Amino acid sequence: MFTTADFIPVTSAAIIREILDSPLKINLMELGFLPGKTIILHHSAPMGGPMAFKLDETLLALRKTEASLIEVELL
Repeated sequence: MFTTADFIPVTSAAIIREILDSPLKINLMELGFLPGKTIILHHSAPMGGPMAFKLDETLLALRKTEASLIEVELL
């Protein structure tokens, strides 16, 4: 099932399928959000705040709008 990273349940893992076209696409890819990588939602702040994703051994925070640009498949 494909969805975007802003809909991953907390502590769930997903595989990145694609970064959707946006001016932020290159920035996200430079941070390591690349197709085929596994991400885990570590924490989500209340009221639509930032989301913390574990990517490899790094914890990265993204805004909900940025996470919505990452198409994933839930594991």
